[in-house]
Amino acid sequence: MKKSILILLFFFIISCSNNDNDEFKNDQSLYENNALDDYELFELANNYVNSNEFELALIELDKIEVLYPSSPYANKSMLVTAYIYFLKRDYEKTRALADMYKSFYPGSKDIVYANYLEAMTYYVLMKKSNYSQENTNLALEKFNFILNAYPNSEYEIDILTKIKLINNNLAAEKLGVAKYYSDKGNTNGALVYLLEIFSNHSSSLSIEETLFLITKIYYSLDEYELAKKYASILAYNFPKSEWYRKSYNIINGLDEVSEDKKWFEKFNPIKLLKQNEENYSNNSSIQPIN
Repeated sequence: MKKSILILLFFFIISCSNNDNDEFKNDQSLYENNALDDYELFELANNYVNSNEFELALIELDKIEVLYPSSPYANKSMLVTAYIYFLKRDYEKTRALADMYKSFYPGSKDIVYANYLEAMTYYVLMKKSNYSQENTNLALEKFNFILNAYPNSEYEIDILTKIKLINNNLAAEKLGVAKYYSDKGNTNGALVYLLEIFSNHSSSLSIEETLFLITKIYYSLDEYELAKKYASILAYNFPKSEWYRKSYNIINGLDEVSEDKKWFEKFNPIKLLKQNEENYSNNSSIQPIN
């Protein structure tokens, strides 16, 4: 019963989204005069896809569903159809077909591709600079699901690369907001975003500047120990960074406040972190560089 409903739903999606081909799909001669088997129809559809003749490909895939519903190429045709709509940038139909495939064939070895295709519909909609990161967050959520549910899949390397780009994108957006708040004098608001980057996007390209800004803000708030802490994390992980040099200059300003002119030597970030590595590891997702 469930399978029958899904088949009907599949045809409903295809028919509603393929108005240009309605007259062909309603022509029974397309099916009655077919002389190709399921494999040949599938190969023909793939050839059409490769030549960007998507409407013709959809017709051949539809024939497989109608004429060979029990064929292994019937379930593959659903994925190829989803892929075609992805290429046509019809992401809602791509997701609908991917979800249908997952419900229809939960044990299929190709279900990871259905999940990957769904994740990609959100990934391609990411924007580098906007205040709504809904698609970015959904892409990250979907990619992480695949990594956890299907470890060592053929998409793992690609997904890890994309997750890195997503983290860079999210961190850069939050860093921009933090700078905005900082420029407006709202240091507490800035800290919220900076500490979020530190906690959730420590491998992003923005982390060095983030640590510098955290150090700078804590120093301005007279939170000297916290300023030292984040400066030391920056020094330990990025000792050659220009942001570390700037942090060092800020922290060195404490010499004028403190009577201890050699406090920085006592608070040597490399030495301190080696002595208290576990404490820092618990407080930061940034791991000491071996």
